Amino acid sequence: MTTKILLIETTTRSCSVCLSKNGEPWIVRETKSQSGHAEKLTLFIQEVMDTASLRLEDLDAIAISQGPGSYTGLRIGVSTAKGLCYALDKPMIAVDTLQALAWGASKQFAKPNTAYVALMDARRMDAYVGIYGTEMEAIKSPYFCTLTPTSFDFLLEQEGFNQIVFVGDATAKYQGMVAPTNRLISSVDLPSAKYLANLAQLAYEQEQFVDVAYFEPFYLKKPNITKPKPKF
Repeated sequence: MTTKILLIETTTRSCSVCLSKNGEPWIVRETKSQSGHAEKLTLFIQEVMDTASLRLEDLDAIAISQGPGSYTGLRIGVSTAKGLCYALDKPMIAVDTLQALAWGASKQFAKPNTAYVALMDARRMDAYVGIYGTEMEAIKSPYFCTLTPTSFDFLLEQEGFNQIVFVGDATAKYQGMVAPTNRLISSVDLPSAKYLANLAQLAYEQEQFVDVAYFEPFYLKKPNITKPKPKF
């Protein structure tokens, strides 16, 4: 039996939708535009379904990239996924955005005893960080940090990995700090819905679904919302 999952990614300036089949990306629509996620997301969903000659009712599940990332982008993606799940009575899957990035990099550098470090830009020299092993197991829980030259030395010195692969749009910040020895830079810079396919399929097979009513995006860091000054 073929499993078809609609995958949604809106955590950064990249807005993408993918239809997967048995854990493999099938049809993808995406853009790296800075704005218009709400309009583009709806259009991309319709395009992938039309291209596949399928109805939304034919889906087995809907998966969302859960964050961290842009507050606005996350709200758009999650609200869209929730609306579809409610309307279609389909299960909802949440995929760690950083882990999905690492999975994308692992397709380029699939070598034993490799650590994958996903770095998403959080302005200045800060980044959202996710660290995963060769089998995509989490080495540390996702965290927020200010990058330094020694931020990830422990992976080689204490954890015993042979090399580290860096992925994400904050890799350029770190790349300029260190020598390239045992440190590789993936060409994968932004999250994409196609990187959710394998992880979403595993979650579907293990029935790891989230509660549609109560699910909230994983912000990791509270959004910086400035309140207007009172007028007197």
